[in-house]
Amino acid sequence: MLPAITTTHAIPRTLPSGGVLSKEAAVRCSYCLATLGRAYDFKSREALQKSHNCLPKRLCKKPAASIPFN
Repeated sequence: MLPAITTTHAIPRTLPSGGVLSKEAAVRCSYCLATLGRAYDFKSREALQKSHNCLPKRLCKKPAASIPFN
């Protein structure tokens, strides 16, 4: 007979809050991981992300090739 498992493998940790932006948070492009600059609020963060135009971002927004029909 197998002994009962008395422990869990989960380690309790506190997660950072999702809605709070630090005072000077560095903004990075999620496509090419380049540093875009520092943002002090969410509007400036969005403006930096929209103004950045990199090749991986452009390729991601193109339509995918369709599967050819016999």
